Amino acid sequence: MSSSNVEPKEERELLPTTVVPRHYDLSLTPDLVKHTYHGHVSIDLDVTESTSQIILHATYLEIEKATFSSDSLDGALPATKFDFNKENETLTLGFDQEIKAGTKGKLSLSFTGILNNEMAGFYRSSYKDAEGNTKYLGTTQFEPTSARRAFPCFDEPKLKATFGVTLVVPENLTALSNMDEKETTKEENGLKRVVFNDTPLMSTYLLAFVVGEFEYVEAFTSGEFNEKPIRCRVYTLPGEKEKGTFALDVATKALEFFADKFGIAYPLPKLDQIAIPDFEAGAMENWGLVTYRTVALLINPKESRIKSRQRVAYVVCHELAHQWFGNLVTMEWWSELWLNEGFATWVGTLAVDYIYPEWNSWTTFIVDDFDRALQLDSKRSSHPIQVPVPRSSQITQIFDAISYSKGASTIRMLSSFIGLDTFLKGIRQYLKKHKYNNASTDDLWSALSDASGQDVSKFMNLWTKQVGYPVLTVTEEENDTIRIRQNRFISSGDVNEEEDKNLWWVPLNILTSADDASQSSSAVTTVLTQRETTISLPPGTLKNGWYKLNRGTVGIFRVKYPEETIKRLAGVIESGTLSTPDRIGIISDLGALAISGMSKTSNMLTLFKSSVNEEDDDVWEAMHGNLFLLSIAWLDQSEDIREKLKTFRRNLFSPLAKKLGFVVKRGEDNMVTRLRARALTSAGNAGDTEVIAKAQEWLNAIAADPNTSAVPADLIETMFVVAVGQGGKEEYEAAKQYYLDESNPIDQRLVALQAIGSTNIPELMDDALEFALSDKVRGQDVHTCLLRLSLTPVGREKVWQWYKANYEQFVKRYGDSMSYLGILVRLAASRFSSEEKAREVEEFFVGKDVSRFDRALSQCLESIRTSAGWVSRDAQDVKEWLDVNVQ
Repeated sequence: MSSSNVEPKEERELLPTTVVPRHYDLSLTPDLVKHTYHGHVSIDLDVTESTSQIILHATYLEIEKATFSSDSLDGALPATKFDFNKENETLTLGFDQEIKAGTKGKLSLSFTGILNNEMAGFYRSSYKDAEGNTKYLGTTQFEPTSARRAFPCFDEPKLKATFGVTLVVPENLTALSNMDEKETTKEENGLKRVVFNDTPLMSTYLLAFVVGEFEYVEAFTSGEFNEKPIRCRVYTLPGEKEKGTFALDVATKALEFFADKFGIAYPLPKLDQIAIPDFEAGAMENWGLVTYRTVALLINPKESRIKSRQRVAYVVCHELAHQWFGNLVTMEWWSELWLNEGFATWVGTLAVDYIYPEWNSWTTFIVDDFDRALQLDSKRSSHPIQVPVPRSSQITQIFDAISYSKGASTIRMLSSFIGLDTFLKGIRQYLKKHKYNNASTDDLWSALSDASGQDVSKFMNLWTKQVGYPVLTVTEEENDTIRIRQNRFISSGDVNEEEDKNLWWVPLNILTSADDASQSSSAVTTVLTQRETTISLPPGTLKNGWYKLNRGTVGIFRVKYPEETIKRLAGVIESGTLSTPDRIGIISDLGALAISGMSKTSNMLTLFKSSVNEEDDDVWEAMHGNLFLLSIAWLDQSEDIREKLKTFRRNLFSPLAKKLGFVVKRGEDNMVTRLRARALTSAGNAGDTEVIAKAQEWLNAIAADPNTSAVPADLIETMFVVAVGQGGKEEYEAAKQYYLDESNPIDQRLVALQAIGSTNIPELMDDALEFALSDKVRGQDVHTCLLRLSLTPVGREKVWQWYKANYEQFVKRYGDSMSYLGILVRLAASRFSSEEKAREVEEFFVGKDVSRFDRALSQCLESIRTSAGWVSRDAQDVKEWLDVNVQ
C-alpha cells in the first residue's frame, strides 16, 4: 500500500503504559451533612516497564498517603513525590526505589474529596422532604472523564478493570452500586458498611454509586432470552415509587428484547434504575445502576402526556442498549463515541418500536433524529462521525447530534441496505468477539462484512470519516431518463471547490408511480458512487407519472428536483399516495434547500399550503419545524411581514385544531392525541382566538385547583404556552406558581417553566431571566426558561444581554459540565440573523477561553450568518408570496 493511502495515526494524550490496572478495591465514607467524603483505593497493577513513578488521573482530590506494595518488595514503598498536573488532570507519584518490569503489586491511596454541586464526579443532589426540609443524596456522573474527580484512577476507556466497591453510610440510608450487595455489617456511630460484589471488566466511566433515602418498585424479566429472570428495580425519593412502574415495565421488556437480538444474556445479576433530582444529561448507562434525570424516568401513566411516556420509554431503551453496546463492548477511545451513542440511538428506537408498535417510532425518528442530524451536518463547523479527540477537554463537545443522530441514521441506512437480519447477525458476531473488551469502528465493519459478504468498510468509511453529506441534483432528460449529480450540501449555499471534492456512497432507492407499496422498481437498488449517473425510469414516468428519490427517507442526503417535479410531488402528497416517511422527506428537503438558496422559499410555502388536509402528526411536526426556522430568521423583517407569516400559520393549523377539538377521546389513537396538541398549540400561538380563550379558561381552572381534571394531560403544554404567550401578568404568575408547587408532576412543572418564557411583556421577560438564575430553578433547567424567550425581537435581545451580563457566572457554574455552556450560547445567540450581530457575538468572546464550547460557538455563528444569507436572498420572494396567498 502506498503511503498516500495510509491514514495518519490519531494523536491522543494518554497515560503512560508503564503500569496497567487490573482491579480496584474502593471504599468511600460520604458525609451528606458536611458534603465531604473520605476514601481509600487499592489498585492491583501489572508493571510493564521498570519505573520509579506512577502516573494516573486525579483532580479535585486531597491525597493523604500513597504506597506501592508487592511480594517482591520489603514492605510498602511510600510515595515521596506528589505532582498534580491541573491541565491534564493527572497525579504523578514518585518513589525512591525503581519498581521492576514484571512486578505485580498494589497501589494504595487515601484521599478526601468534596461532594460538589456541579453534577460531575461524586456529587450532591438536593430535594425537599414531605415536611419541606432540604435533604441531600450522593450520586455520581463519571462519563466522560469525571471518575478522576471521585477517586484516583486510570480514567481511560481502554484501561478496563474489575471493581470492588464498599460504601460506609448511615444505617438509615440506602447504598447502591453497579453490582448486587455482598454483605452489610454494622459499624460504630450509627454507620453500616455495605460491600458489593466485584464487577466484570469495565471502564472507569461506567462505575457508579448512590447514597440516600430511597424506595423502589421491583419486577423480574421473563428470563426467556436471559437464561434466568433478571431482577429490575426503579429507585425513587420517598413517596415517588409508583411513578417508576412505567419505566420498570419498559425495562423488563427491553432487557429480554436486547438479549434476544444480541444473542448474549444480560451479564449482571440485577438492573437498578434511579431518578436523581440534579442531573445534567438525560441519563447515564452505568452498568447495572442507570442514573436518570427525574423527568426521563418517572411519570404517572394515568396523568402523563403521551410525549412524556414516549420520552421515558425511549430513554430507558437507549440506556439499556448500552448495557451491551458500550458497557460489555466499549469504544477504544472517545473518537469512537458514535459506536456507543449512534448505535444506542438506533437500537433504542428499534426496541421502542417493538414494545409500542402503535407509536410509529421510526417515523418520529426521521423528524427527531434524522433531520436534526442533517441540519447540524450541513454546517461547515460540523465534524465527522469518527472525530479525532486528542485531549480529554475536547470530549464533551462531541456528545452532539452527529455522534447520536447521524450515527444512528448511518446505521439505519446500512441496516436497510444489507437487511436487518443480516445486520443483527453481524452485531452478534461483533459483541461475542469483543465482549469485556474494547473495539473500534473497523471491528464493527469487519463483523458486518463477514455477515453480509460485502466489504462494508469500503463504503461506510465514506460516511463515518468524512464530514457532511451530499445534495443530489436531478435533471430530467429524454426517454424517461434522469441525471443525478452529487455535491456536498452546505446550508449557507456557498460550498467551495475544496469542500466539494468528497464523494459519498449513496443508495438511491427510487420510488416511481409504476410501483405499488409492496413492490420495488429496478432502480431501487442503484447506488451512486461517482459524481453523477443516469437512471432510466419506467416508460411514461416523466410525462404522466412521478418519481421520488430516497424511498422511506433512509439515505442521508437532500434531493433537489426540477420545479415542475416538485409540483407533481405536491399533488402526490395531496392524493395520499406517498408514505409518511416520504412526505416528511420531501418537506424537509424543500426546507433545507430554501435556507441554502437552492430553492425558493415560496416553493416550500406553496407545498405547505397544499398540505392543509394532512393528518399525520410527524408530517405536521416537519412543517412546523421549518416554519419555526423561517419565523426566527424573519424576526428582523417588518411587523407587516411577521404578522402575515403568523396569519399563514394560523390558516394552516386552525382548521386542524377546529376539526380535532379540545376533548381527548377515550381510547383514541396516541398519534391523534399528539396531533391535537400540536394543532392547538400552533393555532393558539398564531392568534386563534378560540384556542386562546380555551387555554385561558383551562389555566384559570388549574390555578384554582392544580388537581383538576378539567385539563387533559396532553394539552397541559398547550394551555400554559398559549395562555402565557397571549396573556398578561396573571397568566404568567399562574404558570410560575404551578412550577414552584413541587407536588405537581415534574414533566408538567417543566412545561410551565418553559411557558413563562412565552410572555410578550418586556418586564415579565426580565423577571423570567432573573427567575432562571434563582435558587428556585435547578442548574440543569436554566435553559428551559430560555427556549421560548428568544422567539421575539425584544426577547431575543434581552436573552443575549442577560447572557453577556452573567457569562462569568455561567463559566464558574458549568465549566466542568458535559455540554451546558454550549447549550447556553446557542440559546442566547443563534437566533439572530444579521452579519452585524454575528460580529457582535464574535467580539464578545475575543480574549475569552471558549475551549469547552468552541464547536458550539462556531455552529452558533454559522447559524446567524446562514440565516442572514437566507433573508437577504429570499425576503422579497417571501413578501410576494405572502401578498398573494395571505389576506
